[in-house]
Amino acid sequence: MHRLFYLIVCAGIFLSVQKKEYRFAWNANKPLEWSDFKATPDRGSAYAATANSGLSHKYTINSKGYLVKKASIISANFYPNLSWYKPKLIDENTLAHEQTHFDISELHARLLRKAIAEYQFTQNSKAEIQKIYKGIEAQRRAMQIQFDKETNHSQNKEVEQQWEAFIKFNLQKLNSYK
Repeated sequence: MHRLFYLIVCAGIFLSVQKKEYRFAWNANKPLEWSDFKATPDRGSAYAATANSGLSHKYTINSKGYLVKKASIISANFYPNLSWYKPKLIDENTLAHEQTHFDISELHARLLRKAIAEYQFTQNSKAEIQKIYKGIEAQRRAMQIQFDKETNHSQNKEVEQQWEAFIKFNLQKLNSYK
């Protein structure tokens, strides 16, 4: 009996010590800083930095199967422990490029909020919300790839500025979905 109790206590301590992946939400008043990038750089990568960001969505389905829109919590998150940079390879434009990646995630968080606000959910809300989320997540990933391709990973300064303006404009356009 004492062994079982001891195992339960040890398991509880182990589970409580394990930390969830640290992240923080996008904030217009807190742009990224190099100190936010905590991971060890990938020596095999030719890139100067990697900002890992993504979307999260917590939602509630009521007893009748309908999504409770007001209970939806959507955020664009930055993952410091998955983000890195190589100090010898960065320049003044690198951090702005990585910030734009995070901004692209925020843009898609707003698009997801808008899609949920406008959608007429049925009793099949769980499947409907998953389909909406997957579609917007696919768009987010595609835009991240397109951004890197068109800017040549921050090397094309002119295109980089066009992208920054495009993202800023669209964030402003979707300001009501902050």
